[in-house]
Amino acid sequence: MSYEIRSAHPEDAAVIEEVRLATWRVAYRDVMPADHLASLEVRPEVVRNRAEVLRSGRVSGLVAEVRGEVRGFALYGPSRDEDVPGMEVYAIYVLPDEFSTGMGRALMTAAVEDLAASGHGEAGLWVLAANARARRFYERFGFTPSGRAKMLPDPPLEEVHYRLALTAP
Repeated sequence: MSYEIRSAHPEDAAVIEEVRLATWRVAYRDVMPADHLASLEVRPEVVRNRAEVLRSGRVSGLVAEVRGEVRGFALYGPSRDEDVPGMEVYAIYVLPDEFSTGMGRALMTAAVEDLAASGHGEAGLWVLAANARARRFYERFGFTPSGRAKMLPDPPLEEVHYRLALTAP
């Protein structure tokens, strides 16, 4: 299947949220409580906030489209952790039908190239410790565990941090 990667625009905020939630319902079904996943819905305030951060340039984003339909996305920018320098991949999701098609790798490649062009030497990301599929994806890409971990409050889940050395183009 052929797809196109392009910059995300504020107008993509709603479909980005739809992709995120659809992916969570499948990817996290053995990680998060079923009632939590069932309660997920697109919230207007989340869409407005995402549109605003994309508009502001504080966050960069990419979307992957198939025949004009957004099927995946990546969001990235400066590290959100004060004590972790460099850049961060905030989110990368593709719809379940796109798992193992190369779309996620293409999004990550484009995001990392953009992050490397920023002049920073490292990018990090946080992933649920129990998300074995995502962890394998990141490790195959070259990310390595940094040894950092934290607990999310609701639902209570452990996240682990990964990092990747960036090479300027």
